[in-house]
Amino acid sequence: MSVPAAMQALVTADVHTAKVDLVDTPKPDPSSQALIKILSVTLNPTDWKHVEFISPPGKVVGCDFAGQIVSLPSSSKAKYHNLSVGDRVAGFVHGSFSDHGSFAEYLTLEPELLVKVPENVSSEVAASVGIGGSTAAQALFDPSRLGLNLPKPADTLPEINSSLPPVLIWSGSSSVGQWAIQLARAAGYYVITTASPKNHELVKSLGASEAYDYRDEKTPETISSKHPNLGLALDCVSENGTQSLVVKSLGKDLSQLPGGKGRVVVLLKPEKEAIALREDVSIIHTLIYSALGHPFKYGRSEYSEEQVSEDKRNLAPFFSGDGLFTALFAKGLVEGNKIVLCEGGLHGILDGFKRQKAGLSAEKLAYTISV
Repeated sequence: MSVPAAMQALVTADVHTAKVDLVDTPKPDPSSQALIKILSVTLNPTDWKHVEFISPPGKVVGCDFAGQIVSLPSSSKAKYHNLSVGDRVAGFVHGSFSDHGSFAEYLTLEPELLVKVPENVSSEVAASVGIGGSTAAQALFDPSRLGLNLPKPADTLPEINSSLPPVLIWSGSSSVGQWAIQLARAAGYYVITTASPKNHELVKSLGASEAYDYRDEKTPETISSKHPNLGLALDCVSENGTQSLVVKSLGKDLSQLPGGKGRVVVLLKPEKEAIALREDVSIIHTLIYSALGHPFKYGRSEYSEEQVSEDKRNLAPFFSGDGLFTALFAKGLVEGNKIVLCEGGLHGILDGFKRQKAGLSAEKLAYTISV
């Protein structure tokens, strides 16, 4: 496959915006990186937030992708599972932060961070495994987060295991929430969630056993009263007071949990008000970029070599070519996000940012980059 010297990409520009520009096609490290031709991308709130608030000019935007392997490093055949040139793969990068965001025609990435896409899954749906699916997996299964048991792919969903603790997913119709419901259910957990009433049917179809209206002021007390032992939760919003609502939704008796403490995983900085509510609940921040395995600074936080290596290792069962994401997709045990395919390719993404900021409900925007 011929690779051009230059490619089109959505690049951060002056005045906190971005534009499609011609940039050098990235060259993979022949000893450690694959070159991927991008087929489809999906949008996350972090994409437009990086453009408007965080990134300097000249950075390629975008995190999620699905694409086709153009080249593999020399050591990959022995080390990585069933990956070959020409395979469709999916994953994520730290867009607008490094020099190889996904809103481009090509990117480079280590093969162990790729998900092989089964034939029964479209590139648009596969791309949603990036930030959404990976964040859900890290939040639920990393031992330093909620530490749930890993799912075991089978031909059908397992029965709900009553010996496992229930799990609360706050905002189950969000991208991360949809993935979290599916993954927790595939692992045999009883899932409780919140969503707008119009999305209750959706979240239950994904695997939630109970769905509550997040706008109802009685919801936290209703959940807490019904589930006195509920002590594990993921807050997929993590702002505007939701962290406190999640803590208030936990049961009153957490003695059966390790250390007698509940755990709430949040996607943004833990809020002091939520932390102060209960001494027997730990609020844990998760940031999926740490699983890429490269030390970095993010705001006032520093992610050390030791931490990112551990986070990458803990998420490895889901990636590494034909890992858990591939198996769960192939068996039909997860279906990704509800996708809306948009027109315009790279040039249409800025309009997608406007749609995101205006508000989306249970939908993830996807764009075709190449066919």
